[in-house]
This record gives sequence, structure tokens and C-alpha cells, in this order.
Amino acid sequence: MMKMYQRILLITTIASFISINLFGEEFVGDKLKQSKDVKASTAGCTGASAYQFLDINNVRCRINTGGDMWWNLDTGGGGGIPQYFIPANTTKTSLFAASLWIGGLDINDQLKLAAMRFRQVGNDYWTGPLTIDGTAAVDAEVCAEYDKFFIITRAEVDEFLGWWYSKNRSEEYPGYSIPKSIMEWPAHGDPSRFQSYYLAPFYDMDGNGEYDPNQGDYPYYDIPNELCHSPIQTMEGVNGIVKGSILADQVIKGDKTFWWVFNDKGNIHTESSGQAIGLEIRAQAFGFATNDEINNMTFYSYEIINRSTFSLTQTYFAPWTDADLGYAWDDYVGCDVLRGMGYAYNGKAVDGTGQVEAYGDQPPAVGIDFFQGPYLDPDGYDNPSFLADGVLGPSFNGDCSIVNFDSTVIVMTYGKPGEEKTGNFMVSSAAINGVNFGNGIVDDERFGMRRFVYHNNDQSVQGDPRIAPEYYNFLRGIWKDNTKMVYGGNAHPSNPGAVGPECDFMFPGDSDPCNWGTRGAPPNGGYNQNNLYWTEVTANNSPSDRRFVQSAGPFTLEPGAVNYITFGVPWARAISGGPNASVELLRVVDDKCQALFDNCFKVLDGPDAPDLTIQELDRELLIYISNKKTSNNFREGYAERDITIKTGDSLYRFEGYQIFQLKDASVSVESIHD
Repeated sequence: MMKMYQRILLITTIASFISINLFGEEFVGDKLKQSKDVKASTAGCTGASAYQFLDINNVRCRINTGGDMWWNLDTGGGGGIPQYFIPANTTKTSLFAASLWIGGLDINDQLKLAAMRFRQVGNDYWTGPLTIDGTAAVDAEVCAEYDKFFIITRAEVDEFLGWWYSKNRSEEYPGYSIPKSIMEWPAHGDPSRFQSYYLAPFYDMDGNGEYDPNQGDYPYYDIPNELCHSPIQTMEGVNGIVKGSILADQVIKGDKTFWWVFNDKGNIHTESSGQAIGLEIRAQAFGFATNDEINNMTFYSYEIINRSTFSLTQTYFAPWTDADLGYAWDDYVGCDVLRGMGYAYNGKAVDGTGQVEAYGDQPPAVGIDFFQGPYLDPDGYDNPSFLADGVLGPSFNGDCSIVNFDSTVIVMTYGKPGEEKTGNFMVSSAAINGVNFGNGIVDDERFGMRRFVYHNNDQSVQGDPRIAPEYYNFLRGIWKDNTKMVYGGNAHPSNPGAVGPECDFMFPGDSDPCNWGTRGAPPNGGYNQNNLYWTEVTANNSPSDRRFVQSAGPFTLEPGAVNYITFGVPWARAISGGPNASVELLRVVDDKCQALFDNCFKVLDGPDAPDLTIQELDRELLIYISNKKTSNNFREGYAERDITIKTGDSLYRFEGYQIFQLKDASVSVESIHD
């Protein structure tokens, strides 16, 4: 909620609702080689170097333009430092690095793959859009031109719209000029370079297809949330340039947003040694400033376009994470299958031994919630949901038989009472944590997390990948020695605690009641029953420096296809109960994270701050409170629904104002009730 200060008076609206030099981990294995040491070929692009800090809330994290984030890659010398600070004003860090891994097979069964870790031996991603003429090309000039972020805030767009619709601009917006962030928004590519004309999303006020803020156009925040769950295509989709685009996924999100574009064709893939695919990736990093758990979260959305002319089969997409939770070498990891979340927590009661990045006693837990991944291959059906209400389409209502019926056609009934419909439907168990199942729309289903695989900071068969086949194996849940993950222990068949059978998810705890990760077969060793669950704790593993992959697939990546990967980073720290208590709290917090995604990232705004006019009289002040027509509280009529409240009255309504007289301007909002 916005707040306004007027000298020693504070007015609040009420609604009825409640760069620091750190010592990070040392890389084991190859020493870091800067991209300048790699001989340029193909497009001749050099490694991206720009970065900014996302700092809209209680998180302060570094984002790099080259497809990786959360770490300072400038230190060199085989090292680096984590820069995902939370709380934002401390030296405590919860994550070290992250990037996208994408791989699949061409028509000749040749692997094509793009992936990043720490740029230890080079790069797989470079900045800039690709051409749309079939060559999926880029040149060094374009790479250099786009080695930057385009940063926008929701407040800037709100003010722009208020100014645009104002009938009395000189009084209501004296001296206003359209900010640089709006004027220089990268709405268009360069057709003379064979780039797509449509690049960053914008609202086209006059409908002429050209971005011009002087005609009311602006970076496209879906402010009224009217696109949510709508199949409306992007401008590229409407013009036949791409397939599968969704405007609701493309639009800008957050209170503060970084937008940038990168590709995998700028040079040879020296990080993974993989063959290039021809991907143009339009990325967003964003956050919200709130007074609840969302204030401790950041979010990431990727629009991934296959600009090549070939198809890839057996394709997997994944966010990869190096989750150094404070001190790097005492971590455990796990996953929540139903929530589609991977997470890290401390393997010891106390994090670290006093390092500046360590959390000490009662450490937090941090998660990566994989909201949505790529489209499933089309099958001509609206595949039934796992947990939905069964009104728009068929639902299993949480019945685990969905696993046994996977890939079969069965008869199901759906609809409101008295309006039921019956038909044949193809079952996909990916509905357990995927999206768009049973929604009445055919072939718009998307994967959630289909594999959860950890690896260690070493060169063992469960250590860091070095070449493309090893990256691809991790995407599929296969170790570097080509053995499949098995249930129990550390998931390698040679481990004494590995009891089997083969599995898709490591350390799921109690989050896989349907045994989806073992194809419906109960795990051996009595696991997943009688309160015995597979975690790093029950496996008696030694805490260490963990990294993990959350992959989605397999699917077919067609030429011109658009896919979206969206994930959020929830964080929680319990006040007692040890590391496991923080994990349990993280699950609760993640439900709010998931609800925000389900509502297309529309947060409760709260009533807008009113306009104040103060008349000074003899030993008294007269305060006049008003709200513009553009305010969501015009005529004190604010009302907003909270989708996290499932029953009863979920509508918040404006109730009134509170006026505080403060001692002086140094009194903070937190202490106004003292």
C-alpha cells in the first residue's frame, strides 16, 4: 500500500485486512576461464557483462544479462561470491547461482544443448534477439547493443496512465514528462536486420501496431488483470511469426521489472560443448513490495522461442540452481512433488561457523517453485486435472489412479450439477503438478516439475557436469555414468541406502502420496508409508555444497514454437524447531507464492494513498482528503478480492482513514503506535 508523509502528520488508508566483499564457495574442478580467452567464431559475440541488482523488497539480488544470475562473476581466479542477499540490508545470502538448461535431439538423434553454470570454461548464452529468416542468426554488434537491462516499475506506468487520462494535466500532473524507461522501451526489433518487429510487450493504445508513448502506448502491465487465463496471442502470434504464444504470459509483471533478451547462437558453446539450438529467450526478473511473505520473494519468467527451422524431440527445459544457503558446505536439498518445488535447507542445526554469509542459529529454507514449464505434445484432448473442481473439464479430484491410467483414454464426466457432460479423455499424470489441465481447452497443458536431481560440487559421477551429454543426463534423471536414479540413499545404485525402484524425484519426503515418481510402484524398504519418507536426513547423508535441477519434459520443440518457464523463489525462517521447521514453514509460504501465480501475479494493491490539502489556521490544521477518478479508492469505493481466501467473504473493502500526529519527521511507520 502506498504511504504519504506530510511533515509531522501521517495519513494512512485502512482496509479490513490484515556490494560487499564476501568469501563465497571455492569451485572444485576447472579453474574459471574468462570468455575473452575463447576464440571468437560463428557470430563472434563476446560474453555478456552487464548486471543490475533487483532490490524492490527484502531481497537484493544480482541479475546478469548472460543467462545466469545471483552471483558476482567478476572476481575470477576460480572463485565467485553469492549475491542473493536476504534480508536485503545484510550480508546473509541464500542462493549462489542459477541458469536455464535446455536440450533435445534433432532428426539425426544428435544432441543440441544450451546450459550455463559458472562460465568456468566459457559461455552458452549471449545477449540480443535472433533473426526470423530461418538462419536464427545474430552478430557481435547486436549482442553488444542488447547487453543491458530495460528496467520499468509499475508506479511509473500507473503515473503515466494517470497523466494520460487526466483532463486537467497542468493541475494534477504539473511538470510531468514521460520517463526515459517508457520512452526507450524496446518494443520493436530491427526488421532491416531480419529481427522480429515485435520484441518487448507493449499496450497498443491506438491499435496501429507501432509503439509510441506520445499516443498512449506503454510497457504492457496487465493492470486490470483482464488477460488472466485468456488464450489471447501475442502480436508475434497474431502475425504468424511464432506458434503457441500467450499474451498473459508475455506481459510485464511485478512492482519492479528487469526485461532483457538473450540467445544461444552468439558463439560456440564453450560452457557445455553442446551444439547450438537457435533459441531467443526474452526474460523478466521481478518482485513485489508488500507487507507479507511475498516481500521475501523474487520471480522469473522466460519466453523461449525456437527461431531455428528444425524440430527437437526428447526435449527438456530446466532451471538449474546452486543453492548455497548461507555457508555453502552444510546444506541439504529436497523437493515437494505436488507443489513442483525444489528447496534447500541446512543440514546442521547451526549454519556455518560465523562466516559473513552464514545465518547461524535457526537457519531459513529457500525454494524454487517451478510454476509452469513447456507445453505437452498435443494429443487432441483436454487432459483431466488432478485436483481441480471438475466444472470446466474432467478431474480426478486427487485420486491417485491418475498414475495408473497415464497415457490411456477413459470415460469421465464433468460439469456443474444438472449440467454434466461425459466424454473420452486422454489421461496424463503430468497433471499432478502441471497447469491448464481440465480447463475446457484442448492441448494447452503445460508441464510442471518432472525431475528433481541434485549434484555435488565435485567431479564424481554425481558431481558437476562438464560436457553436453552429462548435462542432458541430469535433465533426464540419469547420472554421469549413465545409470538411472533409484529410490533411497543418494539415488545412485551403488549407494548402500539405494533400495529402488528407479525414480524421477530425489528426496520427495511425504510429497508424493501417489508414488508418481516411481510410476505408481511403492518404493522398496518400506518408504512412503508408516511415516518413513526419503529425505537427506533419513538417508543419513553428509551435508555439503548442493546444486539441483528441476526439469520438465520430454516434449517436441517445433520450429517457431514459443514456450514459457516461470518460477518463483519463496523463503522462510522459522523462529524455533530447527532447519526442518523452516522447511515446513516454507511449504506454507509457497502456497501464497503459488496463489500469486494462479492469479497471474496480481497482488492486493490496497487502497491508493489519498491526495491531501492542508489549510493552516490559528493552532489548528484542516486536512482535506480526496481521491482522483483514477484512484482505486475514488469516492471511498475500494474493494478487492483475495484469492487466497477460499471460503466466506474474500472481499476487502475500504473502511476509513487513521490520522497520526507524530513528534517529528524521524518517527518511522513501524513505531507510530508506540
